[in-house]
This record gives sequence, structure tokens and C-alpha cells, in this order.
Amino acid sequence: MITVRSLDSDEWPIWRGLRLRALEDSPEAFGSTLAEVIARDTEHYWRQGVSPPMVPFVAEVDGAPAGMARLMFPDHPDRAELISVWVAPEARDRGVGHALVASGIDHLAAHHPLTRLRLAVVETNMPARRLYEGCGFAVIGRNPDDDAELLMERPAPASASPSSTASASPSSTASASPSSTASASGSDAKPGA
Repeated sequence: MITVRSLDSDEWPIWRGLRLRALEDSPEAFGSTLAEVIARDTEHYWRQGVSPPMVPFVAEVDGAPAGMARLMFPDHPDRAELISVWVAPEARDRGVGHALVASGIDHLAAHHPLTRLRLAVVETNMPARRLYEGCGFAVIGRNPDDDAELLMERPAPASASPSSTASASPSSTASASPSSTASASGSDAKPGA
């Protein structure tokens, strides 16, 4: 069973464990390296990464942490960013990626219905691109900060057609087609990465 829930700052060890695994498993997909993150390995650093304005999500498969994602709200009043998306190798092809993305979309629909959702994805990461396209994202151009990445965006939930919205909500059981999983989203060299 796949469940997705938001994390609070006291659950930073869960985020830390997933993040270190993600950087080891998929280093090309993130803006931070494992060495950089290990150099900042303090409780304060990890709490910052799961505290507002970040909205972190963890996916659990049969009660064990198996994936992560988070929403970040940069200095754009009408846009949020989906960052730090990663699914553990043993949980791929089970719908975990879709459940994580859907939880982010549902959070925006409930709390920021006029906010577009943007992400960066490594151009050659086809499983991630298929996942995001299946969740209503479209390529809007190259990432000006990283030539290896594309920017993808999804309309604000309030402006999206009902057929393009995802179907999972945080802290609920979520499922998706087995082919809708991804290893990582792309650049996320932000504080608390």
C-alpha cells in the first residue's frame, strides 16, 4: 500500500535518510551533491529543508519511507516549484512517483488554487518526463540555470480542467499506473536541499 503524507520539522531524520539515498542513487538529477550535503549535515540544516515555506511529502510503501518530494514557494506570487522528487529503486514502477506529484498538486488546489506548478527535469530522464506529462505538466523551455534540464509547468489547479488533475491527496492512500514513476525531478540547489 502506498501512502503519502506531509512531514513536519520534527521528522527531519526521515527526510535526511531519503535525501542521502537520493543523492547517492541519482546524483545527476539534483543541484546538490552528496559531498555538499554531507558537509552541511546538521539538524538545523535538515529542519530548514522540511520547514515552511517548504512543504515536504514522503511516500511510504507498506509503512517504509520510499520516496520524497517538496513544494517550494519562491518569490513569485503565482508560482510554486516541485523539487527534490525521488523514488527509491525498490519502489519504482509501483505508482509512488505519481502519488507524490499528485499530493503536491492537491496541496496547491487546497491552499493555493491560483498557483502554477513548475519543475526542472533532466532532459534525458524519460521516466520522470513521462510521469510529469501524465500529471498535466508540459515543457515550457530549457532551464536557464542548467543546460541539461528542461522546465515543465502545470496550470494552476483552479484553471486546470478536471480531467487533468491528479487523484491523490496528502495522508491518503494513493495509487497510479505502474509506469508512472521517476527517480528524480531535477535541480534543487536551494537551502535545505
